[in-house]
Amino acid sequence: MKPGKPTTFATVTIDGQKKLIFGLPGNPVSATVTFYLFVLPALRKLSGDKNPQHTLMKAQVSADISLDPRPEYQRATLEYRDGNHVPYAISTGSQCSSRLLSVSKANALIVLPA
Repeated sequence: MKPGKPTTFATVTIDGQKKLIFGLPGNPVSATVTFYLFVLPALRKLSGDKNPQHTLMKAQVSADISLDPRPEYQRATLEYRDGNHVPYAISTGSQCSSRLLSVSKANALIVLPA
């Protein structure tokens, strides 16, 4: 997936109790995206949330996006225009995994297939 290499998940039993282990990438943008995709839903489930997954919705992209060979999660903002019930997903700019500004402006992730 992009961003998010390497990401690791494991379970281990310590003193009879199952523990979840998440290994997130060292890059801040990759770590943030993988935290939202994997860790936050796990924490919500452990806290008793009956719907721990993020809300998924269809959106119209504001510009053409070329696909990567890997599944990709691009940082974006959602905006409703012209009374349309389907929001526009607007890229936050450069999607380089070192670009922290793309995360700070985002309120959504665009899920792109491989």
